Amino acid sequence: MAERHPTNYGGLILRGQTWHIRTQIKGVMIAESTHTGIRRDAERILAKKKAELIEEVVLGNKKPIKLHDAIDLFVKSRKHLTSAQNCEIHIRYFKMLPNLTLDKITDHQLEDVVFKKREEGYKESTLKVSVTYFNAMLKYCTEKGYTTRKKMTPIKHDSGKVRWLTKEELARFLAALDPALGVDVVTIAQKQENFDLVRLLLDSAGRLTEISQMKWNQVDFNAGTVFMKRNKGSIDGTIGMTNTMREIFTRRRAMEFGDYVFGSKVGKSNNKWVAAAVKRAALNEDQGSVSLHTLRHTRAVHLLQAGMGLLEVKEYLGHKSIQSTMVYAHVIKSEVMSKAARLIDAD
Repeated sequence: MAERHPTNYGGLILRGQTWHIRTQIKGVMIAESTHTGIRRDAERILAKKKAELIEEVVLGNKKPIKLHDAIDLFVKSRKHLTSAQNCEIHIRYFKMLPNLTLDKITDHQLEDVVFKKREEGYKESTLKVSVTYFNAMLKYCTEKGYTTRKKMTPIKHDSGKVRWLTKEELARFLAALDPALGVDVVTIAQKQENFDLVRLLLDSAGRLTEISQMKWNQVDFNAGTVFMKRNKGSIDGTIGMTNTMREIFTRRRAMEFGDYVFGSKVGKSNNKWVAAAVKRAALNEDQGSVSLHTLRHTRAVHLLQAGMGLLEVKEYLGHKSIQSTMVYAHVIKSEVMSKAARLIDAD
């Protein structure tokens, strides 16, 4: 009979200066390093590992896993695939959430990630892929025996359309944000802040981060211009300051003494007031959700309807490629057909 290894203590084997676990329960083996040379510490680690294995194998319970660990594990499992980099880019958005176990992540927290990315200007098609990867990660972890949560609701997206507001819808939306609706000084100030943000987003056709992180050195009162520092790979550029923009900048300059036009908005992502305003304005979202990014689409469409060319709108939006602006081409087609009908009727 083989002699017992002199350094084997109830499932622990000393290799060099480090204790390793070698034990099994119900045929399931634990074989890993404790990463310590202190036997008492190694024994505590062994006891913990055995308790987890008993709970999983004997009692039939699954293993808990934290969100960030689950994401890293899933990304690592796809390293050999051509889509590995794309997967990592999309799923890392969810690392902004607290590192709780997967079963403790709430629907509200996941929806907040999607909401924030949407407000930053990410397209619905991009968000759809992100949600798909997250659900694939949940499936992978379930197959590995970890305790997970239910899958996210897939995003349904018609890539051929963009949601924009008609002039009548826009008027209702702005009315729902009227600062005069505030019931006290604090509420009025908050509503004014939100109203100013919306009007600047609309007049500049900017993305949320481009306006909420705008600094005063981008605003030139003398020249009547605003330097738009674009994100998402768009082209920076200077636009003219509208009367509404000047009025807002002038009022805010008297209140904001820091570097930012919206000091209170920097680094903040809670824009639930938008959804409340959409509801008060009774805007129909059957053809697409209404968010702050909808204002960018709205300004682009209104400029085209007013007669501005597609290339001119491309420059105003800061698009690098005309292909990005072509999403509004259906508006031009509709206007051309309407104009043709009017000309024929007048002939």
